[in-house]
Amino acid sequence: MRFLLVLFLLLCVSSNLIPPDEDPFYEPPPNYENQPLGSILKNRTTPAKLSNLFFTFEIKNSWQIMYKSTNTHDEPSVVIMTVIEPFNASTTKVLSYQTFQDSPSLNCCPSYGFQNGAPITTLASQLDMRFFIPALKKGYYVISSDYEGLNSSFAIGRTSGFSVLDGIRAATNSRDITGIDPKAKFILTGYSGGSIPSSWAISLQSKYAPDLKNYIIGCVLGGFVTNITATAEATDGGIFAGLIPLALNGLCNEYSRFREIMYSKIELATKLLRFKEASSKCFINGLMTYQNENFFNGENRTFEEGFDILQIPEVSEIIESNNLINLNKSYLPQVPIFVYHGTLDSVVPISGVYKIYKKWCSWGIKSLEISESLLNGHITEQILGAAAAITWIDRIFAGGEPIKGCSHTKRVNNLFYPNVSSETRSYFLGMDYTVLDFLMGKEYKK
Repeated sequence: MRFLLVLFLLLCVSSNLIPPDEDPFYEPPPNYENQPLGSILKNRTTPAKLSNLFFTFEIKNSWQIMYKSTNTHDEPSVVIMTVIEPFNASTTKVLSYQTFQDSPSLNCCPSYGFQNGAPITTLASQLDMRFFIPALKKGYYVISSDYEGLNSSFAIGRTSGFSVLDGIRAATNSRDITGIDPKAKFILTGYSGGSIPSSWAISLQSKYAPDLKNYIIGCVLGGFVTNITATAEATDGGIFAGLIPLALNGLCNEYSRFREIMYSKIELATKLLRFKEASSKCFINGLMTYQNENFFNGENRTFEEGFDILQIPEVSEIIESNNLINLNKSYLPQVPIFVYHGTLDSVVPISGVYKIYKKWCSWGIKSLEISESLLNGHITEQILGAAAAITWIDRIFAGGEPIKGCSHTKRVNNLFYPNVSSETRSYFLGMDYTVLDFLMGKEYKK
């Protein structure tokens, strides 16, 4: 009965928060285009306390910062970032946490969803907050960007990577606002959809932000997405089928020609309308709406051409340019990387991790550690594998050495990663996903 009570509270809560598409703070200031990348354009204390109905935590301060960035087309853009200051903060240690927005709607962005009173549609951001609470307790600042930008360009590699890197620049410029040391060190992290901006950021850093070479000291990637096509193939017709219209609409937001082609290839007006509706849906709502639908397979599929539509030259070029696995050697990351992934992941197949491991290692990457959990799927690895992630983060922030070269270890469960503390293990074992169990059924954990 507890999940019914929680759901009732979620549905009944009234919010005075202004949604981003109506909030003047999200509007770029005049002439922002002329400012350097990472320039702080606006800032404010978060309108509401950072919290939600699932758990409580205390922080010292939180802010929203708008900064200058750029998009895939080399056009100027702005990004909103949430900066969280814990009690007993270390001003030199900052965790850049990319949550899984996984939505083509601005009203699903983390800066909105993190706040008390945010609507149930932002459920994903509220749940994902649990994974940076241990970092706050250890005194690390946490920064989290709305890396999809104001266009909500979900699944776009370069736009999201640029957003993360410019967010770090902005953080180093924010001491008068946040207290962060201009010479602070940063570790990036993100799970599933959050692994896209994090991995693209470290891949783009040497070309786009060489000035950050001595600032970024590591990156943690969980449920590591290297190929968005592979996720579409794995999820079509299943519990996570909603990722397909959400991602395709995100691509439509970034590429107008892509939108024209997608719309033209949906023959039935009712199916086209249903597909377009995904542009306003957040992650959980999108999954619930489209679960078990067929977009490329089956007799009643949305696209009559099936997966062949992805072979249209213009479509293929756009999708392939947003698959991290296709980047060449000049984009080889220069920072230590820790990857945790479940063998049984049916949303982001682990085969993509194997492929990028082989490629990066053959190119001589300096430090790449993969910890594979044999018994976990996509959601269970996010929860239990996070114990290994925060343990690795702690070691690097403390000055510990990452592995040299490449290492791929298979464990029964990443809860048993070396040096995971009993406190950390208990924290993640105690997570309660009853609401998701109710909304989607237990099969979503695969």
